[in-house]
Amino acid sequence: MMRTGTGNAMYAAMIAAGFFAVAQADGTLPTGLIGRGEQVYQKDCAACHGDLGNGAGPAARFLSPKPRNFSTGMYKFRSTPSGELPTDADLLRVLESGVPGTQMPPWKGILTLQERMDVIAYIKTFSSDFLEAPAAPIAIPEPPPSTPASVTEGKMVYMLMECWSCHGGKGKGNGKSGQTLKDDWGQKILSWNLTRSSYKGGNDPAALYRTFTTGLNGTPMPAYALDGFLISGDAAVDPAKYSEAYPAAEIDQLKDWLRTQPPEASLQKMSAEQRSALGERRKWALVHYIRSLIVNRNYFVRMFTEDTEITR
Repeated sequence: MMRTGTGNAMYAAMIAAGFFAVAQADGTLPTGLIGRGEQVYQKDCAACHGDLGNGAGPAARFLSPKPRNFSTGMYKFRSTPSGELPTDADLLRVLESGVPGTQMPPWKGILTLQERMDVIAYIKTFSSDFLEAPAAPIAIPEPPPSTPASVTEGKMVYMLMECWSCHGGKGKGNGKSGQTLKDDWGQKILSWNLTRSSYKGGNDPAALYRTFTTGLNGTPMPAYALDGFLISGDAAVDPAKYSEAYPAAEIDQLKDWLRTQPPEASLQKMSAEQRSALGERRKWALVHYIRSLIVNRNYFVRMFTEDTEITR
């Protein structure tokens, strides 16, 4: 496949700069080579993602959600801050695990590690953004153990941060606001059903923490700064609003919980370390609550109850 115009010039510049001629700085991943990666891409990826990496391969019109357009440099699943490029390790993780709920399969066991790194090097040539090194990954602390108390607190955080407006009161992806969402490519996108047995970006504690912290570029799912978890105990709760997703008893539970939390005046007097600790505790509580919603259905039940494609 020959590129023309700007794409060809960018491709040549990347090779000349030697941008992909080195391995990961920590030495854990082998060097990816563009020339070999192009061969892998044409054989296994172009049918969906297109020769030019623009997501317009011949199979794309049959798929929903649509294949990723690599030329935009916008990637959902990353360990880097919101709006940033993914690392090679991020791209490798998606390549190896696939994307549940879509037609993107896992390639681990089909492509060798070297082939996976080669095609990653080639995919990066579709966007000039990769001429700059990606930002450093976020730090993910060791997850605290899940307890009944942390799950309960996580539910309160889920309610207060209005996750239910998109994901629904029971996490089934049926929130009212979630019915009209679109991604940055103009495609309709449904909120994820949090009871599913697999998530696009992973559902282990670290993966959920990462998603809350980085957001999903190109979608309505934002990144949540730690301060966003510092909701005061005197925050107002409007029963009329919450009744969209919750019965009166659960709204009363939220009010009772808030009465046990620091009011705004106390939050303002906290040290930076105390505020950070409270924010981290609540973020992990939300992780534990989300995980408590997962229903581990068997393979045959999943075949008939979990859509393979989540957008229409």
